Amino acid sequence: MKKEELFNLFGIEDLNDLPGAVMNLIEGDIDVRNKVYEELIQKNNGDMSFDWFQAIYESELSERKQKKQDFTPNSLGILCSELTGQAGSIHEPTAGNGSMIIADWWQRCSKKIPWEHFPSQNMVTCWELSARSIPILLLNLSIRGIMGYVYHGDVLTKEVKQKYILLNRQDDTLAFSEIIKDTENNLTIKKEIHYDDSRNIR
Repeated sequence: MKKEELFNLFGIEDLNDLPGAVMNLIEGDIDVRNKVYEELIQKNNGDMSFDWFQAIYESELSERKQKKQDFTPNSLGILCSELTGQAGSIHEPTAGNGSMIIADWWQRCSKKIPWEHFPSQNMVTCWELSARSIPILLLNLSIRGIMGYVYHGDVLTKEVKQKYILLNRQDDTLAFSEIIKDTENNLTIKKEIHYDDSRNIR
């Protein structure tokens, strides 16, 4: 995906405006969001195996010289997934834009046919402190149908600024996840999600 295509899709002229544009999208009308998701997939030739935003962010925003910043290479994410196994839930304490989670997700689901990989059996819990990364992280996870919890906060102090729930109601790897902004009134949602033997949520 070229930078110009990304800018046109989100109606921005500066990469610094992308997080805000993404957050407006995912908090807005879900049908509009899903249409943009479909366009994103198309512009990236249907390749869901890596973080599409990484190359653009690295070239434009990373402070390699000043702060030695860099993004996790996709190959490292794949290696970590192979070393840690590919079953059950995962915890990512410093998720960034989600490149490590995407690499692990791809290693898991690409080894099965879509209807044998269930998001509910591969739940993700992740933390990220950066407000600029949270919107991209939420997009990257929800567009891949990933289920779990995203904490915008400090994993060391456990201070949470905002909690998000990723819910894939069809439990279908090919479906998009809803993003639910958690409040005190819906903290019980985790207990309210049940699965029957046919893999349907009720």
